Amino acid sequence: MPSYASILLPLLATSASAFMAPGIMTNRPLVASTPTASRTSLPMAIDYNDPAVMEEFNAIQTMEYDDVVDELAQSGVRAPADMGDMDIKLMLVELRTVMKGGSNSGAGPSDAMDTPPSSYGSKFEEYMWTKPVFKEYYEVLKNNGDHNSMNVVAEYCN
Repeated sequence: MPSYASILLPLLATSASAFMAPGIMTNRPLVASTPTASRTSLPMAIDYNDPAVMEEFNAIQTMEYDDVVDELAQSGVRAPADMGDMDIKLMLVELRTVMKGGSNSGAGPSDAMDTPPSSYGSKFEEYMWTKPVFKEYYEVLKNNGDHNSMNVVAEYCN
């Protein structure tokens, strides 16, 4: 007659593996998956150096806190109670800019991108405007999120 140990031992060994972490049963270490790099830029970011945005900012600077909160509320945006005076004013600048149609003062976004500057600030900038293959390669690196290679390319030019 077989002993209970010879019957239960294989059963316990197979059932115990179901309760262990997957990396313990193999010789391979557990590897956490790395998040992928963001491959998109933020086209919705507001340029505070734009003259139209600066004009809005200067107009809002003189407003009282309650007036700013009221204008935000009229537009359907609730100002959080823990937000400071300047943050709420910047929120209103962003709201007004977005409601007017962007921070580029009515000019098409491609207009500014298609005209090269009269003088270049660096060799890298000159290559980006005058050498389409170089620009294409740099854009591939940018889309892949390869910041190290982008830095090497920029330093190589300068």
